[in-house]
Amino acid sequence: MCGGRGSRISAHSKISNKITEKPLILLNDKPMIEHILETLINSKKGFRIFAAVSSNTKETEAVIKRKYFKNVTVLKTNGNGYSEDFTSLVDHFLTKSYIREQLKKYPQDNIILENQKHIKEDSKIIFLPTDLPLISTDTIERIVELKHKTPLISIVIDKKIIVENSFLPTSYTIKIDKKDYCYTGISVLETASFGTQKINLIGNQIEEEPIIFNDSELAYNINTIDDLKRTEEFLLKNKYRK
Repeated sequence: MCGGRGSRISAHSKISNKITEKPLILLNDKPMIEHILETLINSKKGFRIFAAVSSNTKETEAVIKRKYFKNVTVLKTNGNGYSEDFTSLVDHFLTKSYIREQLKKYPQDNIILENQKHIKEDSKIIFLPTDLPLISTDTIERIVELKHKTPLISIVIDKKIIVENSFLPTSYTIKIDKKDYCYTGISVLETASFGTQKINLIGNQIEEEPIIFNDSELAYNINTIDDLKRTEEFLLKNKYRK
């Protein structure tokens, strides 16, 4: 997910008096979007990678198309906010281009992609924000392997872990067993839960379950220039290289 305005950080990140799009802001001498993309590309699971861009991130789109054209497919959203972009992407994958139309054409294989890779009936779609550049391949793979009780799971992290790492907790919180947890922006959708239903996900909610994932790397959610500095300090202190 890399189509948001990122106004809280982009306005303070200028190169030659030009505002830098959030996904292209440098972290450890590498654009934030590249941390995420290369983490996914390095996975042995062979993820099919989509980058959701918008009119807010035209330069990001150009960089992805130029540098990662062999590994990443670009999808365009309205860029009106994470929630709206998320919903439109879910609608795209489950009701327009994939399940409803492709199951009619290829019922024996569920869905056949142009590169001969299949999305089987029990496939999962993981949504990752650009804001989490420290997320590791191992963490992503473990999240994908989580068992679903509902069609959608959302990854949450203990609010205390975020505070302990000197980050400002998001306002999107949930109480579990009387403890506060923050949404990370990571979600996993299980396509088998929908089958061939003709559903319009825009305007309808998907049954969702929060799952706790207290990995400290998820606390490094970059939304401000201070968040960026703290993350850079962490990388320097731990001699961490993505």
